Amino acid sequence: MHDHPKNDHDHDHGHDHEVEAPGWAFIDAHLAKLYPGQLPHQYASQTAFEPQSLSPLPAIAVYEAPRARVAGQWRPAHWHYVGYGLSELFEKLSDDPEISGFGFELTLRVPKRDQEEQPPTWGVRFLQALGRYVLLSRDGFDSGHRADLGGPLVPDLPTQLTAIACVPDPTLGKVHGPFGSLLFLQVIGLHADELREITDMDAERVVLMLSELDPDGLTDLTRESFLKGPRGAPTIRRYRHGLGLV
Repeated sequence: MHDHPKNDHDHDHGHDHEVEAPGWAFIDAHLAKLYPGQLPHQYASQTAFEPQSLSPLPAIAVYEAPRARVAGQWRPAHWHYVGYGLSELFEKLSDDPEISGFGFELTLRVPKRDQEEQPPTWGVRFLQALGRYVLLSRDGFDSGHRADLGGPLVPDLPTQLTAIACVPDPTLGKVHGPFGSLLFLQVIGLHADELREITDMDAERVVLMLSELDPDGLTDLTRESFLKGPRGAPTIRRYRHGLGLV
């Protein structure tokens, strides 16, 4: 893997001259509002924008979201991964003045284990793999998008997650940057049986259902299917029958 962790904001643009990156700076500033004073774990790629490489996204920043009480419920501590490179970072290249690049950047949230000081690098590899797919296929994702990965979400780690769904990132949302609008699109790992249950749902219903099942949208490689939990099966059944919110 060509990524290496960094804890500064150099981004590998070079030390002898500065490269203007208004889109990158805009994302940095947006994240700084959510995580004031926090220096992210920064994984910069040495093969940025080379779709055939394993790390085509220029960088992935990972922030630590602390345990917090939100809307009367405790939100668990987790790692918040944010990709850079599917929106326009350096200059306007796409024809649509209203949309920045593909119109989205990918995010991921992974539970933070006790005493864990570094984010799991599988999350970086996973977002890079999805970024590679987008750059090679030129196919974008959107809110409510779902897909069967055809195998484990992380091939070299034990997990039963084999599919994904995309939802708007619950804290980053949609913003308008210097090169147009972009949506921070959070990827959530799913079990095969969960994917089967939501295959025929419309996108809005998928987003609402996943938000109810887990407001943070964590991707936990070790979790059981929602269908095996006391709340999961009735919730999914309710959305399948079009009953929606409680």
